[in-house]
Amino acid sequence: MVVVPAGDVRVAAVRAALEPFAWRSFTAELVCRRAVAAMNGELAFPRPRGPRESRPGPREECVEALVEVLAGCRWRSLTVEGLSRLMVGAAIAWRQERAWFDIRLGLLLDGVG
Repeated sequence: MVVVPAGDVRVAAVRAALEPFAWRSFTAELVCRRAVAAMNGELAFPRPRGPRESRPGPREECVEALVEVLAGCRWRSLTVEGLSRLMVGAAIAWRQERAWFDIRLGLLLDGVG
């Protein structure tokens, strides 16, 4: 997990995306979708309909990773600020891990690793 300062702009964006709503009544997936969209400066994106692609895109992977984080804690007991910081920290950690995975995979495919 990554510690994120309260003044981080991504924290403010996630907080702004959740605060006007009764976010504690949302599903973990909806909270994570709103958080990922806010961190990317986008509007909340809907859940894809129909059959899923064989491989989800990075945004979907990030949502799935954040849902796993929320499944491991009592997120509804957090303040909106605390939840926003948790989501941003988890997204940063996920992106760092994904970058390292891509590097290691590239090395393996190149025969270096």
